[in-house]
Amino acid sequence: MARQVFVLEEISAILLSVGAPKRVIEAFETRAKMVIENRPERGVQTTSADEEVDDITVASGFGGKSRVGFVELTLNNLRTQMESKKAREVGLMLIEAAEEASSDEIFVKLLEKLGVTAPEAHGHILIDLREIRQGTRGISYPH
Repeated sequence: MARQVFVLEEISAILLSVGAPKRVIEAFETRAKMVIENRPERGVQTTSADEEVDDITVASGFGGKSRVGFVELTLNNLRTQMESKKAREVGLMLIEAAEEASSDEIFVKLLEKLGVTAPEAHGHILIDLREIRQGTRGISYPH
């Protein structure tokens, strides 16, 4: 089973639903926000050909109890399993996002050659490009 992840608001609502006092919930939220602010963040890292940044493995399997095939994806120490249909969907999303990221990089380099060097301008233009490309400025989820 995949590891369950909750957002802070969900945890606060759970605490409230089990009768935790408001002061306890507020103290928890304060502490959680401190942990989040101090959490190490991994940004995009470039590597040479012989370096590995992330440990990623993908494997297929067959559930002895469920009697269906599955795909197991492991990223560093996080493992999840999914149906093969979902794995195909995720694979396509990865390919599309990689293509879009390459396109964004090329577009920014072109902007710089045209004299648009401010990172804020790049961000605004890339958001406009995203809206043109996928129909929304936010995350586009597959149908």
